[in-house]
Amino acid sequence: MNTAVHARILRRMQPELICIEKECEFCGSRLEVTAVEVAGEPRVHHYACPQCGKPDELLTTGFPHVRVLAPRTDGKTGSYQQTMF
Repeated sequence: MNTAVHARILRRMQPELICIEKECEFCGSRLEVTAVEVAGEPRVHHYACPQCGKPDELLTTGFPHVRVLAPRTDGKTGSYQQTMF
């Protein structure tokens, strides 16, 4: 097999890791959101902050995994309550 073709196939087969560090808008905890990009069309995947439960979303082909880097800073212990207006 041609080495250039072999390299392209390997690149296509190896998934890409997406890693985003962000702060929860509700409780202030610092989160690391990771997802593996796999073949296919990206779509919206939902996840929640482990500290307060506030929902969020990420556009990716793989499912997100959330890890807490720093705990909540709002001084509360309650969960996020979505309001309907």
